[in-house]
Amino acid sequence: MLIPLTEKEFNRLEDLLFKYGNDFSVLNMAELNGFFVALASSPNTVTPEHWLPVVSGGKVPKFKKPAEEEAYTALMLRYYDEIKTQLAEELETFEPVFEVSENENGPVIVMEEWCFGYMRGVQVANWTELPLTQDAHLKAISLHGLEDNFELLDQMSFEEHQACVPGIIEAARSLYRYQRKCQQG
Repeated sequence: MLIPLTEKEFNRLEDLLFKYGNDFSVLNMAELNGFFVALASSPNTVTPEHWLPVVSGGKVPKFKKPAEEEAYTALMLRYYDEIKTQLAEELETFEPVFEVSENENGPVIVMEEWCFGYMRGVQVANWTELPLTQDAHLKAISLHGLEDNFELLDQMSFEEHQACVPGIIEAARSLYRYQRKCQQG
């Protein structure tokens, strides 16, 4: 039976990501969540042996303590299983782990980290070409998840930016639905 990460475990995993991260690694749980959602939604199976080094920037970190290495790997594998189960069993209520910051207008949903993680997962899983509708969903995510689009994002108003949130959530759900339907034949 799957036991979801507790808040303490979730925070520990995020601390380990940051502590052993580098310029090329996943540094927070929002990005890791997006990465795992893309892997779980992929038409191709990607094993932990392939994706674990990607999370840490291309190579396994040099851990200072064996307990940290064990926690890093065990929590990472459990969290991936948690995401896969959540998508399979609770897709219609699935919510990405977006970061939230504050500005003069109050709370702001920051979706870029999640979208960057998702697009990293798409690349690692080597997704193939999608039909038009699904490609449009992937473009909604890639708008916020690829550096090539920073200029477009800079031109958006705060309201336009925040209005993208529901579309990204629906895009993630729709892409998962599509890939599962393809796998079932």
